[in-house]
Amino acid sequence: MKHILICILFSFSSLGELFADAEKQLDPKKIENKETMVKDLMSKIHERISKYHWDYSLFPQSGWEVYAKTVDKNPLIYFKCGDPEAKNRSLILSAVHGDEITPVYYGFRLVEWIKARPEICENNFVVIAPIVNPDGFLRYTTGTRTNYNKVDLNRNFSTPEWKASAQHLWKSKYSGRRRYFPGENPDSEPETLFQKWLIYNFKPQKILSVHAPLNFLDYDGPKEKIEQEFTDTYLDSCKDLKYTMMKATPDLRYHAYGTFPGSLGNYAGKWLGIPTLTAELPTTHGSRAGAYFGLLEKATKKFIEFKIDGSPKSLDEKIATGTKLLEAKAEETTINSRRHQ
Repeated sequence: MKHILICILFSFSSLGELFADAEKQLDPKKIENKETMVKDLMSKIHERISKYHWDYSLFPQSGWEVYAKTVDKNPLIYFKCGDPEAKNRSLILSAVHGDEITPVYYGFRLVEWIKARPEICENNFVVIAPIVNPDGFLRYTTGTRTNYNKVDLNRNFSTPEWKASAQHLWKSKYSGRRRYFPGENPDSEPETLFQKWLIYNFKPQKILSVHAPLNFLDYDGPKEKIEQEFTDTYLDSCKDLKYTMMKATPDLRYHAYGTFPGSLGNYAGKWLGIPTLTAELPTTHGSRAGAYFGLLEKATKKFIEFKIDGSPKSLDEKIATGTKLLEAKAEETTINSRRHQ
């Protein structure tokens, strides 16, 4: 089977350097039994959230798209609304870390919130992945930050410095604590590939990722003009988005948290040049989830409606061959096989 390389034009020695590890992925194939998989997932979620007394209607069994299966055979689901050809496109991710409970509620309630307000999607295109890490959320009674393979999904993206520094930083800064393990290799996890595929396939102009419990808003994206890459107009537009979201989230302090090897902010914001915001909800207490959705409700609407003026000049070329590259077939053993540790 023919392998495909994604070409990236930044300061790399070769066009495919950033995504060299993606070569091992196979061509996408349709996933069977999607409806059954989703029903099973929702049943598990219903059982998991029973102690929080959340409204089960926020977790419907229909209306979902499925990208692939996780190692523990849970579907990676997403919802889309609007015209994919719209000039204003947004990607919203939640529950990347399975022990962060409140973002789970946010992601699913946002989908139902948008369904009740279809006018929001009239001139916009919105993609929401409400639970990026279902294996982590469903594992044990409290969930785990990492996925089934005990990998921190926010350290697993194939950023240029990953091989040189990801594991070194993990050992030096985090003393090898398993909850921050970046993986043996970048792009090793189906959930990482899921997020990359959403970016490649839907080409969002801006990304919002919701976490907890650090109570801040963070921004990662282009900050200075680079010849042949970012125009002044584009940089100003990204900056305007940042300040718009800061004003819309007064209860979240703004904190320039920085990036890590393999983080989404590093990968999407720094290297792809797509403005990427991280909203950290104040706590992970399930009983506060409804209040926290209210805290972000107006800000999320502003995020969706905000129009970025322009794009990185090389972005289309970077992802031209990536729209289907990472859509793994359901039974692919290189992605779904359990790696006992």
